[in-house]
Amino acid sequence: MALIGLTFWIDRRAADNLFPRHALSVNAPIGLALWILALHGMTQTSVTLFLPLLLQVVHQVSPVVINFLSIVISMGWTAATFTVSGWSGKRERLALTSGPIIATTGLASLTAVALLPGLTLMTLSAFVMGIGIGVYNVHLVSRAMDSVDAAEHRSTASALTSVRSIGTAFGAAIAGVVANMAGLGGATEPGAVGNAVTAVYMFCCIPFGLAALLMLRFVRIVFGRPQGSATAGEPRHVTSASP
Repeated sequence: MALIGLTFWIDRRAADNLFPRHALSVNAPIGLALWILALHGMTQTSVTLFLPLLLQVVHQVSPVVINFLSIVISMGWTAATFTVSGWSGKRERLALTSGPIIATTGLASLTAVALLPGLTLMTLSAFVMGIGIGVYNVHLVSRAMDSVDAAEHRSTASALTSVRSIGTAFGAAIAGVVANMAGLGGATEPGAVGNAVTAVYMFCCIPFGLAALLMLRFVRIVFGRPQGSATAGEPRHVTSASP
């Protein structure tokens, strides 16, 4: 974490930046967008990392079912992205505001039903989580690109992917720490594994909730002031690939 912080500190003072000038600033749209992407990348990788273990040990389902449930989040993401990609105005603002809330609701539901028998509620919860991410993602990327100068478009495009990857890496590491603290270790009993996975999912609700709060600030900044030339008229809508 210290090395990454130092990297961004040095980059802000460099003549030729790797990242946009206001990367990770909570007072700029691009900074807020990068934080949101990092937090959601952190949570999503933690959920998908432990989902196969939960299904195999606790629910004792076949590999075919495990693979199907593992891509349910991506299915929700893709369906939502294509549904809202053409939205603008009030509908775009609704997508940005509601997306993280829907995703957090799906994760909370997934956590609540993780140990219950049957997979219907788990599948539905995972699908809702994916929908929430897909609803906001395309508009967040578009608005983030529109918020920077034309000279920073290339660095911004690369930063959106890089910072999400950083969040993914930290999410996997933190999820492992939380699981071990919850008693996973070398446990193979369904009860111990289920409790550890549930603990990870409960922890993941924190970054998801924080991302929702940051999104509210992002919406206030972007829609609460007159837009510059880069954001005049309709925003560019970039279709984001599913994970």
